[in-house]
Amino acid sequence: MPNYRIYKQLIPSPFDANDPHWAKRQVWVQKLNSTDTIDEFSTEAEAQAYADELAQADPTSRIYEVRQV
Repeated sequence: MPNYRIYKQLIPSPFDANDPHWAKRQVWVQKLNSTDTIDEFSTEAEAQAYADELAQADPTSRIYEVRQV
């Protein structure tokens, strides 16, 4: 059964297509700090719904991404 995990943008910054390839600022982590949780779900829909909730509640405009693991 596939599992889906939410990955969080480490540094909340928008993607800039003008950045060189080595500076895209797109580093993804499962936990932002030691008190954060690893969020894993059995369906993609559940994971995406929770990722959307996290994004709406985040004042930094951090991007949340769902990936199959």
